[in-house]
This record gives sequence, structure tokens and C-alpha cells, in this order.
Amino acid sequence: MKLAKILIDKDLAVRSKVWLELNGRPFFGEGRYNILKSIDRHGSITRAAEETGVSYRKIRGAIYLMEKIIGMNLVIRSRGGAVGGGAVITETARELMSLFEKQEKGMRKSVDELYRQTFEQHKPLYELTDNEATKP
Repeated sequence: MKLAKILIDKDLAVRSKVWLELNGRPFFGEGRYNILKSIDRHGSITRAAEETGVSYRKIRGAIYLMEKIIGMNLVIRSRGGAVGGGAVITETARELMSLFEKQEKGMRKSVDELYRQTFEQHKPLYELTDNEATKP
């Protein structure tokens, strides 16, 4: 295949995106994962908004939709005031994040392997390592 060789020579890379759907409705992906991770790190939706570049309002909306779709709390919020408010993610959110990480890692591994099987065979022999050159 000449095209595969040309693409490899031009530093071809494969990318994939993973998101979770429930009853055909997308509700969790990398962006929402990053939001929950930031809330966990900072204990604040406001600080998560600053860090992720997503508006406070949009984050609140995303949390509301995720919680509505799965029927469970993901973030416990407390109002501000003299001592300030805050937000913490629930154990349910931690479990969701863990499951997502495993799914994404597995998908990435599968996509990388399929890429290797599809395109690596088109590398010239002089570019292969000794182990690759001896494979059938």
C-alpha cells in the first residue's frame, strides 16, 4: 500500500474519543471527567471553572444533567458566606471517574494495537527494530 507508507512518513497518528451514554444519551466524557477532577482537587466549582476554562454556569448545568441522567449525586455543594462555600465529589463520582479511566485506557490500548497492525507493517525494514524485523 503506497498510501499507508506516505501517511507513516508524514507522522500519521490515530486519535479516538471515549464517552459514556445511558439510554442513548451521552452524559460523561473527557471534559466532564476533567471538571470533576478539578472540583476534587480544589474543593470548589469556581476554582474548577477557572482551571478548566468552562464557565461556572456551564459546570453547574453539566453536573445537574449528569446527576439527573444517572439519578445519583456526583457533587455535594455548600453555599458561600462568611466562611466560604465549597464542593466535594461523592464516592459515586469517584467510581464513575475510575470506570471511565479504565474504559478510556482500554480503548486507547485497543486503538493503538489496531493502528500498529494496520500501519506499522508498511514501514521499511530498515526502520524496524530487530524484534519487529524478525516477526512473521
